[in-house]
Amino acid sequence: MSTADDAQRPDPDRGDAGAPETPTADRSHVWWWALGAIVLVGLLLRLWGIRWGLPFAYNLDERSHFVPRSVEFFASGSIDPDYQLNPAGLIQWIAAALWLTHWSSDGIVDTWRTDPGQIWTIARVASALLSTAAIALLYLAGSRLFDRRVGLVAAAILATAFLPVHYGHLALNDGPSLAFTALGLFAIAGIVRFGRRRDYVLAGAALGAAMGFKYNAAFVGLPLGTAALLHATGWRWGDLRSTDDGAARDRGADLRAGLRLPLWRPALLGLVLAGAATVAAFFVCNPYAFLRPAFFLDQVEHLSNYTKGGLLLGETQSSGYRYYAWSLGWGFGLLPLALAFVGGLRMLAAARWQALILLPAPLIFLLYVGSQGRYFARYAMPVYPLLALIAAAGAVWLATWLLDRARARGGVRVALGVVAAAIVLAQGVVNVVHNNGVLTEEDTRSSARAWMVDNVPPGTTLVVEPMMPKEWYADGARLPDPRSHEGYRWSRLVRTGADKEALIERYPERRGQIRRPADFANYGFTLFPELLDFYREKGACWIVSGALQSGRSFNNPHRVPQAIRYYRALERQSDLRFAIDATDRGSVDAHYFQYDLAFNFLPRRYERPGGAMRVYQLRDCTPRVAKPGT
Repeated sequence: MSTADDAQRPDPDRGDAGAPETPTADRSHVWWWALGAIVLVGLLLRLWGIRWGLPFAYNLDERSHFVPRSVEFFASGSIDPDYQLNPAGLIQWIAAALWLTHWSSDGIVDTWRTDPGQIWTIARVASALLSTAAIALLYLAGSRLFDRRVGLVAAAILATAFLPVHYGHLALNDGPSLAFTALGLFAIAGIVRFGRRRDYVLAGAALGAAMGFKYNAAFVGLPLGTAALLHATGWRWGDLRSTDDGAARDRGADLRAGLRLPLWRPALLGLVLAGAATVAAFFVCNPYAFLRPAFFLDQVEHLSNYTKGGLLLGETQSSGYRYYAWSLGWGFGLLPLALAFVGGLRMLAAARWQALILLPAPLIFLLYVGSQGRYFARYAMPVYPLLALIAAAGAVWLATWLLDRARARGGVRVALGVVAAAIVLAQGVVNVVHNNGVLTEEDTRSSARAWMVDNVPPGTTLVVEPMMPKEWYADGARLPDPRSHEGYRWSRLVRTGADKEALIERYPERRGQIRRPADFANYGFTLFPELLDFYREKGACWIVSGALQSGRSFNNPHRVPQAIRYYRALERQSDLRFAIDATDRGSVDAHYFQYDLAFNFLPRRYERPGGAMRVYQLRDCTPRVAKPGT
């Protein structure tokens, strides 16, 4: 049976939202046109502002995990990413996109060295396309799980929800992995409805591919196992329909009690096929997990230890559960979240089998990630497709109930439904439009760099807080040799081992701070006011500071009191030569930082991407200016 046929069949079990949908064949094109419009809007929202920051990729995860490793495939001639902190699915997807646009390994490597912005654009567009595919696939899943009304509303929610749209702009695996989750839900619904082997195979392949893009997508295995159990028992809560052909409605009280297992053999075979498909798809996406198993396990353990670690500097929320409850309100949407609550309760009250498929997995997933020591809003994104389906079911049921009581008919009913959907989507649309407008503006870090090009001589030694990619130091982000300093416009001061030992001898009470790595996450712990004298000795008279670092310290002054003293001393001992804020509140936000909102620009006060930037010139300091590249 085709997908379109699945979507069109009248079925009182599918709506779970009042009277069932009863479309006619001659109106089926309307649904596809509506879906096409939603997918197009979702794609445009993800492409609008997609060149944010380029040619400099300012998102740390984007520039650290995926695109450079895709390019390295062609530079090294090996498809081993030598990396397993994230699966290689997105790395391979981007590599395929680069190959299709260049048809030459040398061409890709040369473009990366001379015009990296082009490579980043291709990678982001490739990611956006796969992220957008999740919208259409979620429609198919919703149509099969419920009906086309639910599928369409779920697709619209995913198309406009803030967090999926924002991360759809970046070459990160959060958005692309949702496509395979949605595909898996479509196949899982097929297992319950039809019990076909091809649905088991498709569900397993989707699960393997989802895991091959993002490890925590493994939670989709729970709905898959539940679907197999429903198939094996022939038990469909609230509707004991045969999963073979839909003809028999009641298998008797013994099936209702789950005492007979007439379908356990095909269900068990289906699970075997699904398991094989999962392994095969995961191997295709991430082959070196199998070819280098010890390295794979070591990297996964490292990733697990990171997420279980203590609160990062700058975090102000100590409860992961409160954090995710808060972030779902703006990342997914308040009204969609409320409708998901309504939809879940309605499914439970009506004893629908969809509740067993859709409700346990996101609850267990959120309980798990909320228990971790570190949390970011996007860590909850894997469950967004399920939440969108639950919310859509609640929306369709509630709308149908209200419209029936209002005795709305025909075109009035459709118009009111469209208005209601617009209200549900309004928060996401408004936030996305604002954010995309911000992304089209120049990043404050690029603005600071442009000023420095005009005012700081080439070869000058700088102190720059860790919030820039290394390409930021080179004009046009072009590095003739990325492994050397050749091609850099300025020289960034980096404390050598000898420098650290000299500082420890001078300030033995600062030993712990001095030895700590001054990286993106730990920089604030390494600061103390006496460093300004060390900078003077090194001729590093220009200091580039930004809220993305200083804000971490000012959020947690009790953890890094010496860093606060450092910033106060910097203000007293330096001249502020350049300042720019990302918001419309001026210096009030000079140290604004929040682990999500400082990176996705949701707050209305944002006018441009990036945080507040300050460029200081130390007094009583003789600058060291060397020939660039030395």
